[in-house]
Amino acid sequence: MQEKKSIRVQNLSRILLSKYIPAEEINRKFSSAELKGAFDEKLCLDTYENLEGKKPFPEITFNVPFLEFGRFCILLDEAIHFNRYRAKTLRSAFYAKLSSFPAMKYRTYCRKYEMECMKTGTSNPSWTNVESEYHFGASQQSGDLGLSGSAGWKMTAFKDFLADLICRQRKIRLLRIPVWEDLMVNKNLKKFNELLMSPGSQETEQILKYVERKIVGLYADDF
Repeated sequence: MQEKKSIRVQNLSRILLSKYIPAEEINRKFSSAELKGAFDEKLCLDTYENLEGKKPFPEITFNVPFLEFGRFCILLDEAIHFNRYRAKTLRSAFYAKLSSFPAMKYRTYCRKYEMECMKTGTSNPSWTNVESEYHFGASQQSGDLGLSGSAGWKMTAFKDFLADLICRQRKIRLLRIPVWEDLMVNKNLKKFNELLMSPGSQETEQILKYVERKIVGLYADDF
């Protein structure tokens, strides 16, 4: 069953389709097994352990909801992707290889906007589910980030990390757009979180210019 896209993702997709030709060539099914024996396997295992993973190797398969346009793909990272667990994954040495990815800015968003994550991420399956507890143990009560915290949040953070690792291995140029990024529109700074709710022509123009700049930066990474 295909996951329902949020209004922000739907609006971003509509904006991008006004300029870029869509593609459906990329296999959206990812598996941690792709990293076995690969150069980045140790980075995967180290990060899993830092999140208090319970298994010798995390056998995880998942779909990545790319917006795909020819030689690059885009993911909109909404509020659930910014919290202490994602910040842990972002400390991996892997991100030092990605000059196009603003890891420090993402870590700042994780600290600054964790309460926004709390607003949308305390119900199940976001907070906890069978798969996440299999890997990270039982969660605390909903909203309690003490002790073991949220297994579901850990799983989301780890899947984000796996997606980044596997995209590089597959030579997929991935642009992540954080909803907490500021964009200048009509001489006012607005966050994507707000802009993508009901974008007009001026918002659309600035979003397209932003994406164009960021795409150029993707080619700075040595694949």
